[in-house]
Amino acid sequence: MKDILHLLDEGVLLLDREGRILLINRWWISKNLAREDWEGKYYYEALRSLSVISAIGQLLEGGESLYVMHEDAKYLIKKKIMEGDKRLFLVSDVSSLWQYEKLKRDLVENVAHELKTPLSAVTLLLERAAKECPSSFAIHRALHRLQQMEKLIDDMLILARLESGVERLHLTEIHLREFLQDVYYQLREEFEKAKVNFENLVDESFVLVADENKLYLILRNLLENAVRYNREGGSVRVRGWKEGQMAVVEVSDTGIGIPKEHIPFIFDRFYRVDKGRSRDRGGTGLGLSIVRNAVRLHGGSIELQSEVGKGSTFRIYIPQSI
Repeated sequence: MKDILHLLDEGVLLLDREGRILLINRWWISKNLAREDWEGKYYYEALRSLSVISAIGQLLEGGESLYVMHEDAKYLIKKKIMEGDKRLFLVSDVSSLWQYEKLKRDLVENVAHELKTPLSAVTLLLERAAKECPSSFAIHRALHRLQQMEKLIDDMLILARLESGVERLHLTEIHLREFLQDVYYQLREEFEKAKVNFENLVDESFVLVADENKLYLILRNLLENAVRYNREGGSVRVRGWKEGQMAVVEVSDTGIGIPKEHIPFIFDRFYRVDKGRSRDRGGTGLGLSIVRNAVRLHGGSIELQSEVGKGSTFRIYIPQSI
């Protein structure tokens, strides 16, 4: 078995509950990421890369995977919990894929920036025309479409930054109930128009550690999604609690739900369960991708439970450290 592990084109690292190395394959040595005399040592003594050591330390605290840079290479580290409270780490060199994705993101970002200025100018002209001809359906329809395009461009730029690998977290303590209420107030008009009730069930004493701007993106997109695909007279409920070293935030709705066959793809960019309905309701198809990437940036994870005709529940897990 050990001989097979040494032939793998990815890193394998097995730690005991104290962080001592039980097994490490030759991949680590070939990448100059670990010392050859690793036996009996803790992972932070045997590994050569401070960024990899830091990432493994974070994953031991919580989370399932992290991307990390070392010199000119990018690695994806995945954690699995084994019997006997052991931790298995699988490390893949994703540098080539990362370079390709970087080129693609740069292209998207450049195109989005180039489109933003002329779209803003046209929107301004249409807004003036709408004031002069308030009864013109064509003008208001065109203005609505332009506003959708501007929202799409904004979401594309946000997603490009989150996926860039250069975004940094600025962690702070956040009183979730108050913070959530501020997010809701910005969306209150949408809730009232859709006749959907909002229930903030977070305890006033609940505090979590997160990046304020990223948490805003997470909550705003989840609330927008929950009200957009809800029913008249329905509700959106938000709860928060602690599970060990994790802060858990749950957003549930009484909406149309998501068929089981679509759930594995729902966080993919531009994926729509019902393309016609999503477009009519103003979605860009990027909201849940933004949520997933913002959660992953925290080293956290997201779960989805949904039943057609009854609604959906999104559960966010964010490791707590500062």
